[in-house]
Amino acid sequence: MEIVRVKFGGFSNVESVELDFNKINTLVALNNYGKSNVIKGIQFGIDFIKNQSKTKAKMMAFKPFIPYNENIDNKPFRFEIEINAINESSNYSIIYSYSFDWIKNDKERGKRILEESLKVKNLVEDLKYSTFLKRGLNKAAYLPSKTGRCDREIKIEKDELVINKLESFDELFYYSIIKTINDLNVASVDTLQNPDDLYKKNRIHNNENLIVKNDYSLSMNEAANSAYFIYGLSKKKPQYFELFKDAVMTLLPSLEDFEPVEIDLKETISFKNEEAKIKLPLDFPEKIYDIRVKERNNNQQTSITSLSSGSQKIFYVVSVAIAAEINKMPLITYEELENSIHPGLLQKLLIILDNLLENSKILLSSHSPYLIQYLDFSNIKIGTPNEKGLAIFKQLRKSKFKKLLLLAEDENISVGDLIFEKMIECQSSDDDFFNEMCN
Repeated sequence: MEIVRVKFGGFSNVESVELDFNKINTLVALNNYGKSNVIKGIQFGIDFIKNQSKTKAKMMAFKPFIPYNENIDNKPFRFEIEINAINESSNYSIIYSYSFDWIKNDKERGKRILEESLKVKNLVEDLKYSTFLKRGLNKAAYLPSKTGRCDREIKIEKDELVINKLESFDELFYYSIIKTINDLNVASVDTLQNPDDLYKKNRIHNNENLIVKNDYSLSMNEAANSAYFIYGLSKKKPQYFELFKDAVMTLLPSLEDFEPVEIDLKETISFKNEEAKIKLPLDFPEKIYDIRVKERNNNQQTSITSLSSGSQKIFYVVSVAIAAEINKMPLITYEELENSIHPGLLQKLLIILDNLLENSKILLSSHSPYLIQYLDFSNIKIGTPNEKGLAIFKQLRKSKFKKLLLLAEDENISVGDLIFEKMIECQSSDDDFFNEMCN
């Protein structure tokens, strides 16, 4: 599955934004111009599809994301995603969209699905898209068969999506497409200014502490507990562990070596009258995990938590990329990847992420001029200041790439520094520069 495009709006200070996804994509802007809101909006839009109706109702009333900018405060949330997927030996282009009203003072209007649509095209056989699902405020219908029309009505509640309800219709000829949409997911990495929590040695993380786990897991959730995930990687996917190790050692040449370790507390401490484990129907695991590192010039090994926050972040960023690849996640978002990482390492890190990922695309957000010089200009969206206080991102025009380079050369600065200087100037004057340089 490949995410080709996402378009959404009516979210926080985002009126409308559309992103066409290449391998590595970047949102660049000054602080407080909506980079994080764009990433959160994509995550929100996909999460809304997957969640149960009760959760959907809560999401439609979630205060931090309701637009209260006076220019868009009455706009509904709209979300559209375009996917390429290979199902049953055919290659399909899928466009799925929906919209809903946020909670309103008028209870008859708020917290309700307004529209929903599913359009599909076989990229080999079809010239145009066919409608498989359509829904308005009071009526919903779907396509029941290959030779039928999209007119089979289905009863639906105001906080339900038809795509979720059709997941129980496993006889439909496009059931695999329905599953593809319901199984959508995105991996997200936040700013990670304090990554120490990623290496807490407890195996169980957050609210999972009541779940008994007696085997290693390489799911995306486990990647959040890095030491456990990396140890499991070494046991279950040694080929990926070697890729992981090569990547980290390339990025951190000060390391002589590292190894993930598992400590079984029950083997470390035993009591005289304790029954043999073999007689127990379930032996509760009590294990802790760490990553032992040996730095050059140090006379002994230490825990990963003794490394700088930037070094710890590199371990985590690469492990999430590996987890995304194993789990075939279509998209990973990294907020402010440059935080705690030396500018000289950014280019190497981007090259390594590009090489590691075959199934996943990357969306970065950044307020760093350093990152721009390592990226393809075609994959950069510029957040430009505006009087309305909205998150507006513009695409650099290909016809202006050469002029951009010449302007930076004339001023003896990098293209990244030039763009950020112009952003700052735009806060107090017209944005003629970006009107010329961007679509």
